[in-house]
Amino acid sequence: MLALYHRILARTVRWQIEGQANISKAMVSKRPLLWLFWHEQLSLFVTYLVRFVGGEKFTIVTLGGDPRGDVLSTFAATLGATPYGVAMQGNPMAAGRSVLRIIEAMKGGKHSFLAPDGPDGPAFTPKAGASFLARKAEAAVIPVGGFTKAGYALRRWDNYLVPLPFARLHMVFGEPIFINRRDKDEAVTEKIVGALTAVYDQARR
Repeated sequence: MLALYHRILARTVRWQIEGQANISKAMVSKRPLLWLFWHEQLSLFVTYLVRFVGGEKFTIVTLGGDPRGDVLSTFAATLGATPYGVAMQGNPMAAGRSVLRIIEAMKGGKHSFLAPDGPDGPAFTPKAGASFLARKAEAAVIPVGGFTKAGYALRRWDNYLVPLPFARLHMVFGEPIFINRRDKDEAVTEKIVGALTAVYDQARR
């Protein structure tokens, strides 16, 4: 049902897109692509993904050993993506192998996406996963911001925004951030937070 709803959204919303050239810059670099956004905007990005990119081009991290992760894995697979569950509280070796498979898939041409403040918040406070994945894959990070006035914000920690059919959906893509393996985690995280804050604010304006 989630997949069907996002396919309906992808075909009915009215699009306003800024920063398309930034996506082209990232692609021209020939680096693995990592799309990042705050967790509030996951549904908005998935709608864009379905309409313009295609789920089959993505491999993603889901929460392993958790019912929410199982739902999201099924959702992603239905859209054609390849999900890998990473159980943060489980066997660290198994989690490491899952992350390695994601990095290998990215280097082989797959895209990936991540909400740095997910899955449990607090909102706009990044975990270490985004920086780690970006460094190990030496990715081109594409900062994503989105907003719609015709949507429903869930009453929870992230105010998760679900667009409605026929909404006007405004997407903003920032300048790509080219990450190298030897970059410091703190510096990468600072760049990511600054870029995501900028596109988030721009989309809402």
